[in-house]
Amino acid sequence: MTDSLILAGGKSTRYKSDKALAHFNDVIIPNVKYTADLTLPFVDNCFVSTNKTNNGAINELLDHKITVIPDVYPMIDCGPMSALWAYFQATQTTNADLLVIATDYIIKSDAIKFLNENDGYIKIKQVPYYTCCHLKINIDILMKYVNLKSYRWRSLLNDANCQAQDYGGYLKNINYPEDLK
Repeated sequence: MTDSLILAGGKSTRYKSDKALAHFNDVIIPNVKYTADLTLPFVDNCFVSTNKTNNGAINELLDHKITVIPDVYPMIDCGPMSALWAYFQATQTTNADLLVIATDYIIKSDAIKFLNENDGYIKIKQVPYYTCCHLKINIDILMKYVNLKSYRWRSLLNDANCQAQDYGGYLKNINYPEDLK
């Protein structure tokens, strides 16, 4: 069983609105809805991780097929690990098979299909996209980081054997102006 975990809990100082609620795709809907909807044909369940500021707005925006999960103590505002922790708490499972995708990307369904068929994170021309990955993980790996209060996503991916997968398709990161040209 594969689920998607959309990372929509980040904070942005560069954008006037929350990045998850802004739109950078070719349709005028918020990026969080666009990204979550893209994953639905490929997964059993879709979860969207939020922060306390955008939780209400995102919950109202998404339909019943998508579960909105806020950060959960003790992993509040700890980046992607907060989302992973919230997922484990919401599902009460110890093993996860997840398509993890941040709302920072302009992404197409081809990239979702690629992730669904390949474990690991996307790499394009030597550029890693760590928060665009197919992650299979046991909660014990996450617990190691929770206990250490270490929130480095890349280290967790390495411990979970989530390795780079070369992708030749379209994917742009909105945090890099050169990607938006």
